[in-house]
Amino acid sequence: MTQQNTRTTLNILDSALRKQYAGMDATKRKITVREMLFAPESRMIDIDNGRKMGTNDLRFVTANALETPTKETTDLQLEIEDLRTKCEPNASDGEGSDRDSINLRQAQNIEIINSGIDPVAEYFLWLDETTFIIKKLNDGFITKEEAMMRECFLELTNQREADLMACLGLYESCKSKESETRIRFIRYKLQKLREMRTSIKFLTSDKQDVQTLRSEYDTAIPYYKYFKSLQKLPFGYDMPYEQKVKLGISHNEDEDLREGYNHYADILNEMLDQMRADDEQSISAMRRDNDKEQNVDEEKNFAGR
Repeated sequence: MTQQNTRTTLNILDSALRKQYAGMDATKRKITVREMLFAPESRMIDIDNGRKMGTNDLRFVTANALETPTKETTDLQLEIEDLRTKCEPNASDGEGSDRDSINLRQAQNIEIINSGIDPVAEYFLWLDETTFIIKKLNDGFITKEEAMMRECFLELTNQREADLMACLGLYESCKSKESETRIRFIRYKLQKLREMRTSIKFLTSDKQDVQTLRSEYDTAIPYYKYFKSLQKLPFGYDMPYEQKVKLGISHNEDEDLREGYNHYADILNEMLDQMRADDEQSISAMRRDNDKEQNVDEEKNFAGR
């Protein structure tokens, strides 16, 4: 079963800094994350080798880095592509136009992934995978590879949602026209990501080597058509709101995607909770050490009597 993403915002921001500044060690990254989040806009933050960056500038470039997948999510995307090839019709066939078409599609997708998926290309890759999963997992029988592809996709979207939510918070804190443009972009992308994930969870089974019913296939058809239609539209264009409501996949009203929701406050609260937990852990360790020292002193005093 796919687990909900359990990475903290600290993990996510740490990964973003590691991607941007390969020479920055773990301790320095932790300090930099705290400064980036809590420092006033006027502060210049030390990055590396005497290089400094303004607080808002660092927030913006870090948010920008989070818009593209990390190595972990890129590896998941490549795994999905590998599983998809095994699920394709005529996948075991070594010749023919179907095989050539499959090879070409896989080569193109892998090239996009390995060259660093840009945010728009990533969205269309998700749509392509969503339509494939909905179709294949309702075509009569769910194979092991198809079930694994479903789970990988759900894990991928959980991770990317966490990345993009952190991204929203950082952009909000920048309060610039450029960051406002990126916020609208990400809000739409998250809305669509949730539509895809909701549809896959609702329409497909998490079991493998099982038969599917004709009624399940019929139920999946309007969802499949919905996402195929989205593939034909430029990024940012949407299907009718009533259609999404009818399908039961609308996320237009999600509170955390509404304009004015304070994602940055969520990040700060999470960071403060994490810092308090770290402090309590350190205090507990100090108390244990003090108790040990006290016990040793008492034993020495007792032995000296």
